Amino acid sequence: MNEIKRKLPEIKRLIIKVGSSSLCHKDGKIDPSKIVEITRQVAFQAQSGIDIILVSSGAVASGRNLLKEFGSGSSIVNKQAAAAIGQPILMGYYQQYFQAYNLKAAQVLLTHDDLDNRRRYLNARNTLNNLIENGIIPIINENDTVSVKGIQFSDNDFLGALCTNMVNADLFIILSDIDGIADADPKENPDAKIYSTLSLAKLRQLQAQNTNSSTRSFGRGGIVTKLTAPYMAAQYGVPTIIANSQTRDIIYRLLDGEKLGTLITPKKTELNSWKAYIAHALKSRAAVIIDDGASNAVKKRKASLLASGVIRAKNKFNRGDGVRCCLEDGTEIARGIVEYSSDEINKIAGCQSSEIEKILGFQFRRGVIHRDNMVITEE
Repeated sequence: MNEIKRKLPEIKRLIIKVGSSSLCHKDGKIDPSKIVEITRQVAFQAQSGIDIILVSSGAVASGRNLLKEFGSGSSIVNKQAAAAIGQPILMGYYQQYFQAYNLKAAQVLLTHDDLDNRRRYLNARNTLNNLIENGIIPIINENDTVSVKGIQFSDNDFLGALCTNMVNADLFIILSDIDGIADADPKENPDAKIYSTLSLAKLRQLQAQNTNSSTRSFGRGGIVTKLTAPYMAAQYGVPTIIANSQTRDIIYRLLDGEKLGTLITPKKTELNSWKAYIAHALKSRAAVIIDDGASNAVKKRKASLLASGVIRAKNKFNRGDGVRCCLEDGTEIARGIVEYSSDEINKIAGCQSSEIEKILGFQFRRGVIHRDNMVITEE
């Protein structure tokens, strides 16, 4: 972890993600003593002058026991109800324990829809920055009451990674129930070794192995998210450390440069804030199908996507929406913000730019997606 030790003077803003397993007993019930320990370490760093943003799971675990008499189970509706009950309980713990250090905490509930909408994204960013400037620790959680995906896939890792770009964080720490990323499943292979550091190339290799695995050997989706989130943060130029929350004084020791967990180092040249938003915050449900010529122009010449290289639009979208640019076989080449709606694109697909105004009666821009609003995603 010498690299983190060297970067320590530069770490002014830190995002720490704490998973449910780090806050619960083995039976799944919230363990207040674990929240006490997290707040103790976070408070120390905050009082040392580091801006801290906490991304905390645990709402469902905090509320699910109160639903037992109503027949709670694993259904999405029950989990949403448990989250509604549990979120204020969880925040009550945090506020109480931070108060012991004369620190205040604020609840911030987000969904992917919030981050998918540029205006709401900017509002959330402004709110977080304002809280930090006022010495208040934001505690972010997925709004599980309305966000089905958040409950199903447990992707607060993903949410935390998106927030690294939103608040210009210097480091992202994921605290979980694993010691780091291993070269095999430690539960099945006692000789599995933890990677001390991972390059982006190796991370991508592990992503492919675990995504394609029918067993997902590290657990249902958990390891895939823990590989995807650091990759996303790395695109923003932010290093990530994955470590075990149960290691004593883990936050102190990581920031002191001790060799614990797995450090994922970022790209040397990261995406700017706008292009990072396009690449990762936008859901890009819809697509523009393009031909090989357009694909080569976009990738090799960094050109804008012109109507002449478009085959058709896939699914409905409006001007200003984020879309994927794909080949006929579904291979994603890029993502970007479209200048025309899906209906308009289907009318001008294959046409020269000079013909757009004649066909539509207007022309916003010569290209379907301008290169400044596009990010190449194909490796």
